[in-house]
Amino acid sequence: MIESEEYKEDLIKIAKKLERSPQSYPKDENEEPTEPYLEYLSLMYDPKIAKLVQYLPVFPKTISIVKFAKIAGMDKEKLMNMLKDITERGFIIKLGRSYAQPMPLFVYDIPFILKKNIEHKDAKKFAELSRKFFVEDHYYKTWQTSRKGEPRFRVLTVSEEIEPEKEIVPIEEVYKIIDQWDDFAVIPCPCRQRSEVEGIRKCKDKYPIHNCTLFGPYAKAVLEMEDPDIKSATREEIKKLTMEASEIGLVHCTDNRAENTTILCACCECCCGMIGGLTRLDNPRALARANFISKVDKELCVACGTCIERCKFNAIVINDKTEIDPDKCVGCGLCAVTCPEKALTMVRFERENIPRAI
Repeated sequence: MIESEEYKEDLIKIAKKLERSPQSYPKDENEEPTEPYLEYLSLMYDPKIAKLVQYLPVFPKTISIVKFAKIAGMDKEKLMNMLKDITERGFIIKLGRSYAQPMPLFVYDIPFILKKNIEHKDAKKFAELSRKFFVEDHYYKTWQTSRKGEPRFRVLTVSEEIEPEKEIVPIEEVYKIIDQWDDFAVIPCPCRQRSEVEGIRKCKDKYPIHNCTLFGPYAKAVLEMEDPDIKSATREEIKKLTMEASEIGLVHCTDNRAENTTILCACCECCCGMIGGLTRLDNPRALARANFISKVDKELCVACGTCIERCKFNAIVINDKTEIDPDKCVGCGLCAVTCPEKALTMVRFERENIPRAI
């Protein structure tokens, strides 16, 4: 609960530090942080901690504990002890002896990634408030689409065989993204976890939760939290996990930039905030489509219907044979991965520019 105007002003300052970060923060008609978002931040930061968070840079920038203590006018050991619980919950990022304010990605997702947060008495309140400001305050549009109008996330093609060379294609293909990094953390899908906490997850008996991945410094940051639901993994283990996720019908998405991607999501149709932009919300630029499209070999297709069951975007119809709607196909490749007749392959179809930065 926001107990005073001074406390509220401190929370507003914390939110506004995220202004220049991707996803920023949910805003009202006056460009101020919305009330549900401030209530959400108040669950992270009590009045004393809110004063301290204002001294921190936004991750991935950090400051040392020595500098942090000096700015705060506190003994560093006392400060570290004061922050112990809050860093273990991920509400302040600790990397070695350096600290940072979480970027919007962690603010939105960390309450649903760490076991200690899921089991906390505030978990359901976090979920209810996050859904309120994400949907009702239209934060999903900021989350999904940049100021330039570019989607923040893009779909990755998961089919291992791509026409015409039948080989892996750089950048567009999942394994190429993974090969850019050495540090990996497997995390629970925060979207499915959020729905689970609220008791509204439709895919509970269909999809597992623990199959999303963070890379590089983001992986290091969550691994330092030493939570039992966060696992370190090797490159080969991540590749195996992604293929298993695609085989059960999850869509792989990542940052919509050619370099320094930070996350690899395994997305479902009912919980995912990104896919929901295409399937449930009014945001046609929620996701950049992969530069591949499904192609049907009419000689091999037996119209069995497996591909229709796999497609989340209503891009497939079956008459005598399977037919693909190019306007709806996002190029995820899920239909091709498990086609029993090998009648579907992914072919190059240029339609999106992958920016170097957004």
